[in-house]
Amino acid sequence: MNLSIRVTGTLAGTALVAGTLAAIAPSAVADDVNVAPVRTIQGPTHTGLQRPAGMYVRGGQIHVSNFGAASILVFDLNADGDAPPKRRIAGSTSLVSLPRTVAADSAGFTWVTSAATAPAGNRVLSFRPTADGNVAPASKFDPGFVPFGIAIDKNDKVNISNQGDTIKVFSRSATGTPAAERTIKSTHLSNARGIAVDAANRLWVANGSGDSLVAFAPGATGNAAPVRVIKGSRTQIQFATDIALDASGRVYVADHRARDVKVFAANANGNVAPIKVLGGSAAALTTPAGVTVAPDGTVVVADYDGHDISVFAPLFAPPKAVKVPGKPRALKVSGKAGSKTRKVSWRRPSNNGGAKITGYRLVVKKGNRVLLRKNLGASKRSYKIKRAQLRKGKLTVYVKAKNRKGYGKNVKQKFRVRK
Repeated sequence: MNLSIRVTGTLAGTALVAGTLAAIAPSAVADDVNVAPVRTIQGPTHTGLQRPAGMYVRGGQIHVSNFGAASILVFDLNADGDAPPKRRIAGSTSLVSLPRTVAADSAGFTWVTSAATAPAGNRVLSFRPTADGNVAPASKFDPGFVPFGIAIDKNDKVNISNQGDTIKVFSRSATGTPAAERTIKSTHLSNARGIAVDAANRLWVANGSGDSLVAFAPGATGNAAPVRVIKGSRTQIQFATDIALDASGRVYVADHRARDVKVFAANANGNVAPIKVLGGSAAALTTPAGVTVAPDGTVVVADYDGHDISVFAPLFAPPKAVKVPGKPRALKVSGKAGSKTRKVSWRRPSNNGGAKITGYRLVVKKGNRVLLRKNLGASKRSYKIKRAQLRKGKLTVYVKAKNRKGYGKNVKQKFRVRK
């Protein structure tokens, strides 16, 4: 197939994309979600945006690594048009030189990969949550290579990609030129760029010119076998620049060449098609370099050559809120009043509250006195009680179901015991 060749932007020295970019006409599914952004932060006067590369959203704010102007910018998530940033970290004291990507740790510090020639050198920098202006970083270290992607995992470890086959993992307290705590050097990586961590603490890598998304298990080291590799013709990935995950575990990839954002199912693996593709004329993505997803599902895209930040409405309906389950049904106590053993049985609730039932609690009382309390597994829907555990007279048995939200209401049944 003959492809015309076009170079977008001034690529020399930026290392954003290796080599020239093939201008490939979008396929039919590239317009799967061809919608305009709800807001676009763009303008030459106030935004200060020049080739935004990486982002994260925290506390209703967008933090941006502003590659073309050697700065980190912070905007409100609802900012629109030529809006000024709320904060701007830049200047010689900040040491921010050629910022690639940014991430946040559990304490709200902003971390950035910053590459530069001598004497500035390659650095990983962190800034306090309220940092603004030409301020010194709270910490800095040299990862020993040109850093690109950054992700802070669930253990507050700093994961750094090198735009090649390597991920290094450092302590949050690293300084100077530290040794990495772990190094992943994988044959499944060739152009490791944006990285992200999912809810299970797996490390996901956008493998740029490798046209793939690769995930490693927590603690992976050396040439570890990935737990997931999304790659192949059905994926339609042409150049995976950045990666993000939403609250439901779906995987989003900014595709630099295809000029879109592809979304894969939470369990995607192998040569599989995306479930959504955000792109087309209305989306107007020129060179998507960074992608992040806000807690409510809002999709935010950094457009490198468009010099803007595009904010899109959630691509998926929000999951229904989980509630506690309803009452168990058909509760009954079998056996005569004088029987040595009584069997309590019930059926599962008709309404599980939106999450699977994880267990039941059975309680037997005489008046306000608790005679028996038993927690049972989800598959257990009956229980035998010896007469010795009970008291003579009128008793009441209560049963309630549990899901991940908690316990629902009791269903109750009275019965008599004769001794």
